[in-house]
Amino acid sequence: MVFTQDHFLALPVRSFANLMELYENNYIFMRRLIPDLDLIPNEMVSRVEGAVDLRLRILERCPYTTMLALTHEFPEGSACEPETCPDLEIRIYHDARTAEALANTDFSRVGIWRREPPPNPRSLAWRWEINRFLYRWLRYCLAQGHRFLPLATAVSG
Repeated sequence: MVFTQDHFLALPVRSFANLMELYENNYIFMRRLIPDLDLIPNEMVSRVEGAVDLRLRILERCPYTTMLALTHEFPEGSACEPETCPDLEIRIYHDARTAEALANTDFSRVGIWRREPPPNPRSLAWRWEINRFLYRWLRYCLAQGHRFLPLATAVSG
């Protein structure tokens, strides 16, 4: 493991191979969060008592991929303003069994790079950071009890 002193996360070596492993782990957590992706409606909200609501929007369904957006929905007047809440676009690759936070996600709102400008969104460093964030966020949401199940109430419009 390689550690940096000025970074808030201690991360393993940021290689392409390790990034692919991170994508695989994100896929596993996405499948736990949404076990029956093909059976759910295009928009849903997961509500867990004592936790912030989690909204799922399916943006695109294709035979080998699904693109979706996940975001927390904080109540009005809460400490977290909507412009600073996690709001990620994710592509799930069904055949490769990987999930990746997409480069068009506005990651500046989460504030990972507080003391330095963020790297290019196409770079390995940027992809590593946003997908590491996705990994940790999915673990957090699952630990709170969030799930998107076909029998759950769908959100209209």
